[in-house]
Amino acid sequence: MTVFDSPPLTSREKKLKKEVDGYLVSEIEGRERLRVGKRTLVVDSAVDLSDSVCEGLIFKRRLVLLDGGNCYLLARWKPDRYMRRSANGQMQKWFIERQCFPRDANRFMAEKAAEAEQEAESADN
Repeated sequence: MTVFDSPPLTSREKKLKKEVDGYLVSEIEGRERLRVGKRTLVVDSAVDLSDSVCEGLIFKRRLVLLDGGNCYLLARWKPDRYMRRSANGQMQKWFIERQCFPRDANRFMAEKAAEAEQEAESADN
């Protein structure tokens, strides 16, 4: 969590570095929730961004927009295959890297989804 650093996504951001206790996905209801301490935050939409490499470690990134309108960048460590046994479950722990303040959150999420889809297509080719 302290090693991760990525370029800014918006002009105004606030670093938080809070650990997420649980990222709950309900396929029946079609909802996602974040558990941070005693608070439960309902996710309106989420976009998986490209992986980021910081000091030789690979981090998975996800941009989430909550029902209240807040936008957060989440990240988690994605260890290499040979490191997974010694990771002790830390690889699945999401943390809130920063809060983003886009001017139009829905348009911002749509743009990031299009960018992620374009990167996925270019990686397949």
